[in-house]
Amino acid sequence: MNKIEDTYNMMPTIFKEHAGMPDHYNNLTTDQKRFIIEMFDIDREAVKKSLLETLNEMKGLIDEL
Repeated sequence: MNKIEDTYNMMPTIFKEHAGMPDHYNNLTTDQKRFIIEMFDIDREAVKKSLLETLNEMKGLIDEL
């Protein structure tokens, strides 16, 4: 969980202000925290899927060589 908190706290304040979110993770409501956690998990899965696809492509290229 610290990674999510750290990432949120490192985001520029202006982005959070425009979204109507507090500057620090600890000041988020329970619903806001749930939203941030869900976004983090979805993004992480998308990156993981993309990396696995790239890895499989690279394996295919190596097999061709």
